[in-house]
Amino acid sequence: MNELRFQELNSIKEELGISLYISINPSIGKIEILNITKKLIENIKENIKSEERETFEKSKENLFNYLEGIRVKGKSLFIFSSPKNIYEFFFEFPLRNEIIFGKPNFYQFYWAQIEYPDFGIVDFKEDKFSFYKVIFFKENLIFEEKPKVDTSTWRRKHIMPPSAPKSGVSIGAVGGGDLKDAFEEKYLLYIEKYLSEFKEKVIKNSEDLKIIFVNSDAEENIDMVLNINPISQKFIKLNAPSNASLHEIINLGIKKIEEINKNEEKEILRTLFDRASTSNLAGVGLLSTLKVLQDGRVNKLIISENLNKFVKECKNCGYFYAERESCPVCNSKEYEIKNIKYHLHELCKKYKSDLFILHGNEAKQLDLNEGIGALWRF
Repeated sequence: MNELRFQELNSIKEELGISLYISINPSIGKIEILNITKKLIENIKENIKSEERETFEKSKENLFNYLEGIRVKGKSLFIFSSPKNIYEFFFEFPLRNEIIFGKPNFYQFYWAQIEYPDFGIVDFKEDKFSFYKVIFFKENLIFEEKPKVDTSTWRRKHIMPPSAPKSGVSIGAVGGGDLKDAFEEKYLLYIEKYLSEFKEKVIKNSEDLKIIFVNSDAEENIDMVLNINPISQKFIKLNAPSNASLHEIINLGIKKIEEINKNEEKEILRTLFDRASTSNLAGVGLLSTLKVLQDGRVNKLIISENLNKFVKECKNCGYFYAERESCPVCNSKEYEIKNIKYHLHELCKKYKSDLFILHGNEAKQLDLNEGIGALWRF
C-alpha cells in the first residue's frame, strides 16, 4: 500500500468527529446533500457509545450548520466535523456515500489510490508533442516539445548539383526543389529517431505509471511510437477524434482504464476461486483470510467493494479476530468492535500485501464468500 497522497487531509486534527463522504453528480445540490446526510446519520446514531454521545451530537450540529451554506462543486465531497472544527474538501473523482463517527477516517482515499490509478497521455499535435500525467482525473503537464523541421541540410545534400534540379516549385535553396518533398523526406529520415528520443524521455518520467495512452492527429506517429523499443503493454493506442480536446482525451483514457480494470478483476477472481477450490495457496472467507493476512502470508488481498463485516480488535495487542471470547495471540478479553474494511489498508501496509478491490458482478460473486479472499505467498 502506498502512503496517503492527499496532503490537504494532513490539516485535520486527530479528534473524535464525523467523517462524511458524498458522491456528487450534475443534478445534486445543497438540499440533496442535506437529505443524504440525514439518512446516513440515522444509520449510525444508535451505535454511538453513551460516553461519546455528547461529542457526536455537537459534531452533528456543527456539520448541519455548515451544510446549510455549502456551495457544491467537483465530483465528490469529504467533510470532517468535530464539536469545534470542520474541514471541507472537494475532489474530481467519485467517492461512496458514507458517514463514520470516530477519529478522521480516510479509508476511501486509500481505496481511491487503487481504484483510480495514475496514467499517462502522450498527445501528438501538428505543432507540439505533449506528455501528461493524469492523477485522480486531473492532468499535469510534465513536458512539451514543439518540433521544428529544418530541411536546409537535406536540400543542400539531395538537390545539388544545379545541373540536376528536382521538378516542382523552387523555394529558396541551391538547385531549387519542392519544400513539401523536402519536408516529407526529412520527416521520413528523422521522425523515427525523434519519436524514439521523445518516447525514452516519457519512459524516464513515468516509472510510476502502469499505462500510457498515445493519441495523435497523425496515425503514423502512434504506430511508430508503439513499435519503438516496445516494453510490455505500457503504451496503448487511444483512438480519440481528431478535434478532441484534452478533457475529452482524458475521459476516453478513464473509460479505457475502467475496461482494463474490469478484465483484471475477472481474471483475478477466476484465479482466486480456482486456487481456493484446490487449496492451492489461496482461500476465501473472513476468519481464515484475516488469520493468514496477520500471519504475513498474503500476497494479494482481494475484497468486494460491498465488504461490511464487523470483527473484534484486541485492546492489548491490536490483533483482529472474531468468534472467540479472547484474543488468540495474547489471550486478552478486552476488545473493541470494528468494521474491518476501515482497517484493511493498514493491515496490507503492515504485512506488505497488495490490496485488490472488486466491483459490480465480480464483487457480488465474492460477496457469496463473505466478500474477502486472498492469494497466499506460502
